[in-house]
Amino acid sequence: MSFVTLALLLWQAIAPQAAQNPRAALSVQMGYRVNPDTVIIGQPFNLFIKVLAPKGVRFEFPPGPDTTTGNGVRPIELRGEKVVTMLGDTAVALYHLVAWDIGTQPLRFPDVRVTFEGQERRPTLGGASVFVKSVLPADTSLRIPKPARPLIVLPVINWLLWLGLLAAAIAVVLLWWAWRRWRNRPKRPVDPYARAQQEFARIDARHLLEDGRRAEYFAAMVDVAREYLAARVPGVRRSDTTSELLRTMKPGSGVEMDLARLLEQADLVKFARADVSIEEAREAGRTLRAVIDHVEARVNPESGVAKRIAAAKERAA
Repeated sequence: MSFVTLALLLWQAIAPQAAQNPRAALSVQMGYRVNPDTVIIGQPFNLFIKVLAPKGVRFEFPPGPDTTTGNGVRPIELRGEKVVTMLGDTAVALYHLVAWDIGTQPLRFPDVRVTFEGQERRPTLGGASVFVKSVLPADTSLRIPKPARPLIVLPVINWLLWLGLLAAAIAVVLLWWAWRRWRNRPKRPVDPYARAQQEFARIDARHLLEDGRRAEYFAAMVDVAREYLAARVPGVRRSDTTSELLRTMKPGSGVEMDLARLLEQADLVKFARADVSIEEAREAGRTLRAVIDHVEARVNPESGVAKRIAAAKERAA
């Protein structure tokens, strides 16, 4: 009986203590390193955090430093994104940072949060800091600033000279344009009768008959007559054959009746290489001149040649 009583008393003593401690406390180890720990303004540095905890825990690293500005300056900034990796039971986080104020600058990171089966631990990063050294000399009185730069002086441009050159260039262009228009102006049409007389004179000036070139003289005189008839008589074209020209022109009486004979003879001279004597060539030239005068008087009664022929007829009568 005494043994049973002793066992009950021992159980009552141990049971409350077992109920008060159902599970062990969550064990978390954390370390961090700032590299480099001394920088200058704007120089990048890294914060390396390593947390060791049992398997199955959940890690929550802060997104970055507190970006609240102080005196208009944001002391610590995060560059890029944080990098978090797991190595077994160890969580590793890497932050790329930059500092914008001198002196000892706390990194101002929130705590790391570690949770497991309803338990939570918050390892603090409040002690993480970096020293930002100044680039100024210890004695700022030794710093000699650069002399002030002079005011920007814009060069004075002589606009009158440039305006004169521009006006001269415009005048040259206008003169060139006017000369070009004058050179390419449409030529004043020459009267067909006057042009025929000029061509006759040019042929005579070549002295073809004196040089024995009778066929060339004959053909040239006929060509002048054809050019005149194509320009003066309606319906006659330079490319007409002899029969087409005569059919369209319908030669009148008198000397015009000889035109058919002369044109046919000219075709033989040009295409069949027929020979012609010097007298025949000279007579053909005189006849062609008379034909042109007669046609001009008939087509243009107010012309000078028409009045001259009319006066000759009156004298003959």
